Amino acid sequence: MLTLRYLLVLLCTAVLGACKISISVPEGGSVTTRSGSLSCPGGETCVVNVVDLLFDETFVARPADGYRFEGWRKQHRGLCGGTTAPCRLFTSGFAGNDALMAFLASDEVFFLNPVFEAASGNDYGTQPLSACFSPDLFRQGTRFVSEYRRPGPGGGYFVAEFDQVIDGTGLFQGNPAIRMRLEQRSEGELLATNLTWFSINPGAQRLRYYGSEVETAQPPLTSATLTLAPFKLNRWDLAAGQSFQQNYSSTLQDSRGSSSSQTVELKTTYLGTETITVPAGTYTACRVLEESVETGGTGVPARSSETQWYALGTGILLRSESEDSYQEFLRGAINGVPQ
Repeated sequence: MLTLRYLLVLLCTAVLGACKISISVPEGGSVTTRSGSLSCPGGETCVVNVVDLLFDETFVARPADGYRFEGWRKQHRGLCGGTTAPCRLFTSGFAGNDALMAFLASDEVFFLNPVFEAASGNDYGTQPLSACFSPDLFRQGTRFVSEYRRPGPGGGYFVAEFDQVIDGTGLFQGNPAIRMRLEQRSEGELLATNLTWFSINPGAQRLRYYGSEVETAQPPLTSATLTLAPFKLNRWDLAAGQSFQQNYSSTLQDSRGSSSSQTVELKTTYLGTETITVPAGTYTACRVLEESVETGGTGVPARSSETQWYALGTGILLRSESEDSYQEFLRGAINGVPQ
């Protein structure tokens, strides 16, 4: 089977002058080429044009002081994903192949994104997860306005604006619950409204999420309800290195009457505290790993994982990272106070 780096070679050859490599570099390092033709610093997105059959570059990820290179990110159209070696990409040897030359009719973008981590290895701080739990975020009337960014589909970043407020109580699927209203915008334009229903036990440092209702504001207008039964549990009473497991079902029903359900086996592990840098600044954060096994109507289990970092003291989500994408905190304010 062809690896994606060689698929890139094929596709770029098929549309000379149209192929691009997008490199989004997070804070904590840079990407250069051995030829010296590229130096892409942290916090920037660089685009490399592949213009002929003579393209031959080796891309090297260089961590900054205090960071380590974890590997090239696995993602859709990602190059060298899951490897830590320098990534060589070249287009030689495919001239004259009519099938390849006719393969694409439009520009194609591929991604070469490095992952950098703080160089503390597994030497995490031992502060409990409760140090990153803030009941204030879940009290009636609390408003949290924030912006996050994630890699865009054509390179660069997509910036999402969120306006979250705890604005009432009610019943959700028979459960007495607190309502969290979340409006998502992009460039000031409303995209969707989400109502999330939960309950909180501040003394036990636990939250139960019962589900949510979402409506899109852009055509085609749709609405859907997600029900978690009996609930998804978030625990903030964990010590560093401690895990817990839970099982629940997840059912999604949309306004057209279609419905899908799956069972979820979720393991949550609190790894400890560490220092991370996101566009908003450098923070001490609690690092949490969620590993899930989801089984739907086909009966085939699907495994996935996501790592989350929460700010010490405020409980703000600073960064979340899955196998195919990530998002990170740009700026925000709680009840008008910048964070």
